[in-house]
Amino acid sequence: MEQSGEEAEADGFVGKLTRRTRSGGRLWSAEIKGRAVFESMKPDARVCDVARRYGVKAQQLTTWRRLARAGRLALVTDDAADFVSIELSDPVASGKSEGPVEITIGKVSVRLDADVSAVRIAEIVTAIERGA
Repeated sequence: MEQSGEEAEADGFVGKLTRRTRSGGRLWSAEIKGRAVFESMKPDARVCDVARRYGVKAQQLTTWRRLARAGRLALVTDDAADFVSIELSDPVASGKSEGPVEITIGKVSVRLDADVSAVRIAEIVTAIERGA
C-alpha cells in the first residue's frame, strides 16, 4: 500500500516519494537513498530489514550500497559529524598537492588522487573509522 506524503509524515518517515517513472517504478531522492545505505552499514544492521523499513527490495538497497562504495552516492545521517585529526607530512604552501593523498588510520592506508574533494576525503576517513 502506497502512502501519501502526509501519511508518511504522520508515521515519522519523511521523504518517501509517490512520484513514479513512466514504467511505474518509484523515484527515490538521493537523500533517502543515502539514509537507507547509512542505516544498512551500521553494525548489526541487516540489509533485508533496512530495505523492508524503506519499502524497497534488498537487491535495490544493495545496488545503492554499491553506488555509495563507488563514490556515486553520498551517505546521509542526522548524527553530528565526527571530526578526526589530520596530520600533514609535507604541507605545500600553495595548498595544492602534486602527488596523491594518503590516509592512514591504524592498519588501513588509502591513496587518493590529488584532485579528490575535501568532502570525499572526510567521508572516507569517517567510513574507515566506523569500520564500514
